[in-house]
Amino acid sequence: MTYETLIFEPKGAVATITFNRPDKRNALTVRFFQELMEVLTRIEEDSALRVVVLAGAGPAFCAGRDFSEAKSADAESAALYLRLNLEGRERLRRFPKPVIARVHGPASGGGCMLATECADISIASRSARFSIREVQAGSVPGQPLFTLGRARALGMLLTGDWISGEQAEQWGMVYRCVSDEELDATVARYAEQLAGQPATSMMYTKRAMCFLMDLAGHTQTEQYLAEVRKLAQQSPDRGAALTSFLDGTRR
Repeated sequence: MTYETLIFEPKGAVATITFNRPDKRNALTVRFFQELMEVLTRIEEDSALRVVVLAGAGPAFCAGRDFSEAKSADAESAALYLRLNLEGRERLRRFPKPVIARVHGPASGGGCMLATECADISIASRSARFSIREVQAGSVPGQPLFTLGRARALGMLLTGDWISGEQAEQWGMVYRCVSDEELDATVARYAEQLAGQPATSMMYTKRAMCFLMDLAGHTQTEQYLAEVRKLAQQSPDRGAALTSFLDGTRR
């Protein structure tokens, strides 16, 4: 089966999902999340597939929300995107099989979240860089960056500053940062290692981590952010902020 926004490549025990909108830096759309959920169902139902790898086609991992789609979306379409976005991220976070992110180039907004909050093991190249830039576009981020601590999380969320792959490793946002030349081999090595480990033990270890994050209020915070994002997107400064963000005058 072929998809519009991603490539699904099962090979042995490893299922690679490549975000495939390189001309848009793999920006996220309603269609993307619909296809992602369908592919994840196929992987979950196939016992031969034991590990998931997320990757991006072209020069970027993922630019986050496709704001050109957001700018033209009516209320119904905007609500659908927000719902699928939350459901897709939760599906990845709670997926019973381990998820590895192969991160190169920019990973911003929802792309940063997919790489650092939804994947279980994130391997970044030195060309990778991370940011959360929803505030600059007049919106509200879809993730609280729980694992960073208050100072670093709010610093990233409010300023939109870019964080290098090396800095992301130092802060604990990713598991490893390697050279661009080593990225594929490193991801393949971890995928092979995980594929050979007891699936049930890994599944329950992931469940325990999700349980801990739920106790810390992760899911409730995500739900709260989803609601206040609707209010932010109806605010008077939303249109001007989004326009200046898209035309590059707001950095």
